[in-house]
Amino acid sequence: MPDVLLMKYMRFISAKRLNKKHTSILSGVLFSSLCLLTATQKIYAIQTSSDVSINQATIHKTTINQASTKQATNGHNTLHDINHRASQQQIDISAIVDSDATLQALANHHQWQHLLFYKNNKPEVISADFYLSAPTAQSRQNFSPYQELIATLKNSNNPEVVCRFPARYFWLNHQLPKLSVDLKACPQLPETSEKISLILVSSYLKNPASTFGHVLIKTHDFIDESGSFAIPEHQLSSEDLLNNSYNFGARIPENENGVMYAIKGLFGWYDAGFSESEFFKQDAVYSKTEQRDMWEYVLNLDEFNTQLLNYHLYEAKSARFDYYFIKQNCGYRSGELLELVSDIKTTQRTSPWYAPDFVFDQLVEYSDDKGKPLIESVRYLPSEQTQLRQQFVQLEKPLQTVINDFIRQEDISVLETLSPDKQALALEFLISHRNYKLSQDDTEHDHAIKKQLLSKRFMLPAGKTLADLPLQNKPSPALSNKTSQAHVSLSTKDSQFGVALFVKDPLNTYTDIDKRFKAVQLSVRYDYDKSKPEFDEFVFLDMQQIENMAQPLAGEPRMSWQLQTGVKPDLFEQDKHIAYAQAGVGMGAKSGEHLLGYGMVNASVHDQDSHLDASLELGLRIKNPKQQQQSAQLSYIATKRASHEVVQQAQLTLRQQINKNNDIRLVADYIHQEQPDNSQKNHNQKNNNDSSLSVVWHHYW
Repeated sequence: MPDVLLMKYMRFISAKRLNKKHTSILSGVLFSSLCLLTATQKIYAIQTSSDVSINQATIHKTTINQASTKQATNGHNTLHDINHRASQQQIDISAIVDSDATLQALANHHQWQHLLFYKNNKPEVISADFYLSAPTAQSRQNFSPYQELIATLKNSNNPEVVCRFPARYFWLNHQLPKLSVDLKACPQLPETSEKISLILVSSYLKNPASTFGHVLIKTHDFIDESGSFAIPEHQLSSEDLLNNSYNFGARIPENENGVMYAIKGLFGWYDAGFSESEFFKQDAVYSKTEQRDMWEYVLNLDEFNTQLLNYHLYEAKSARFDYYFIKQNCGYRSGELLELVSDIKTTQRTSPWYAPDFVFDQLVEYSDDKGKPLIESVRYLPSEQTQLRQQFVQLEKPLQTVINDFIRQEDISVLETLSPDKQALALEFLISHRNYKLSQDDTEHDHAIKKQLLSKRFMLPAGKTLADLPLQNKPSPALSNKTSQAHVSLSTKDSQFGVALFVKDPLNTYTDIDKRFKAVQLSVRYDYDKSKPEFDEFVFLDMQQIENMAQPLAGEPRMSWQLQTGVKPDLFEQDKHIAYAQAGVGMGAKSGEHLLGYGMVNASVHDQDSHLDASLELGLRIKNPKQQQQSAQLSYIATKRASHEVVQQAQLTLRQQINKNNDIRLVADYIHQEQPDNSQKNHNQKNNNDSSLSVVWHHYW
């Protein structure tokens, strides 16, 4: 990395460390709760077309009747009237467009309306001057894509307007052969040949705003010697880090109160937009500070659509939108850009919830009518933490021991036991590790240690480097099932049906075995004995993060945790439900990516007598390493409430995937409770055992 880039990089991290604080776990639960309670926004169907270009004769033939009707009913001007007004500005639209029907067809074309961010019969941009025909909020109440088209054509000899809206004029040049607008006279426009990528950033449970992942857009023109596009596997080159990126997010005042942040984000009281910056700044936030993995999806676009999307990104920088955390967020706006250059329907999801995963679900499954995919390639970009952990386990055991000794003691003399080559490799690792620590907490002490390590390394000859240690590929979570779930369960006692808005199940294929997330799940049951349906359970929020206690690298997190809240059947009082909030801490151990064991101590507050339960939880998860379609989980929970005996629960789940979005599970449950027999004076105990076997079908959508 060049020195200039490194200096910019570290200054950005330092500034971020001083100016931004993560939301606490308690604030996270509050934020997520507020978000989920308001996930009831109305969804509109969006009409799109798969056409990319327009044949003038076809437009005239197929749309003239529709255009004439719209002209009569909507009061649009005739071509004669348009030319009369345009003549005052020396623009003769009749010399460019052969008929009013052609103008109507262009105004109704899905690409023109996407360029205007016009959806559901209304313009979505709220910033002034983005619309030539309706620059104010009041004038946008009667906004018309037709009138905006006329205003755009009338300004085709205005260099200021042309350079502000290059995508519009580039598209119109393509549709109207008689229109000739020279975009080469605009010096600030981006390189139109740059490849465009969408980047999926993994979820981050410590910050509720990042619970569902994130989407970034990146441009690049890195070409190898053969003249084709090339990307280094698992790593970012200096050129790559300096490429442009676009990040959609809300404009939030500094030191904004957490509660106000949640409320404003829910109800659209922030405005938002695309910000442009070098990609190293995004890498500093997501890969270095928050330690989140990323997957880069390079889009497979032809020359015209590559140019159009590059110009559209340039235009989008000046657009401001109302921001809604639940729906109109980074995933929604990034997916909207794809609809401009394909017939993919990323924003037409019939759900009040929109997560970044939805964009990549569509990307993975999409191909056009010729079978051409929209993805050219996918590259895994592991976080700094992931890279260090993978590299550390590849080092020799004696080298690992020395590195861990230094991390614990910070005594550079421990390296003297190694040969010069081994010292050089250990120092390279320790310098990378110290950079990793600085990204978490920028202190003078760590800077001093890093300087000491660098001085020592400069005294040794070149040798094997960390770059020689291969990084393991990790499949994108977009290959897993979709994130909303419906399930049907048939058991020996009852039948159940449930729906969840957002689910990340550690048993599912291509999901992390050490993370669990569930939000807003409602289930009802039909009891065979009672012969009637009844409410079963409501899970408002369920989060779990298991850290590896056996992590070989010193200084890494080892504390596991989980949070749950909702309404569920009371274990101790039959036919009752309790509203509860539960928190737990514990430890876990992983063996590779396919075997996990953990133990938790939980405390639960609720609305029944005593208002507090304590429980011990043990769990074991396993995935078939050769065929991840198969997985299993065994759990045991012992729960105690004052004045009640312990309730013990055991559950075994066997999962078999049917296809990407369907699986079937066999679930065996056993409950045991010792209860006092009040009819006997000696208060002898009698056992209450209950067992059931269920077949459960999960469908993800």
